[in-house]
Amino acid sequence: MTVMNETITVLRVPTGLPVPPAMQQAENRLLSRFSELPTADNLQKAVNNQNTILLVAISGSVPATPEDWQDIPTESYAGTLTLLLLQTPWKTIAHIEEVIVDEGHEGKGVGRQLMQKAIEIGRENDVETFDLTSSPNKVAAQALYEKTGFKKRETNNWRYEG
Repeated sequence: MTVMNETITVLRVPTGLPVPPAMQQAENRLLSRFSELPTADNLQKAVNNQNTILLVAISGSVPATPEDWQDIPTESYAGTLTLLLLQTPWKTIAHIEEVIVDEGHEGKGVGRQLMQKAIEIGRENDVETFDLTSSPNKVAAQALYEKTGFKKRETNNWRYEG
């Protein structure tokens, strides 16, 4: 249930945190917005990876210690974003993946908070450019990206699946 004046806080999940069951369930719930068979099976690997930054938007009270993360209920997760930091020989770049806002929190600035936190963390890590991709049918997401300062690029997007 969503409260009109609830506080949403965007936090970085601590690297190496044992993923609580409620977080796993919340990630699966959020991913279900993109996939019929959502599974965040690699969530613990992502949390353990130094170059993968998992951001979560939490409604209500926020954890003060690593132990407190175990007490966040599934329904308190209002959104998520994955920020990948990539080091090349000449610069640090970032790729943003899986920007997902819970349906009950759409239109309340959660996506913008997630994006701003990702940019803040990237800047702290000397990131010069941030890249992301979005399906053409994700009109609201693309409007968010544009409001956040992203510009659509003319590029070929290549993928190998092997």
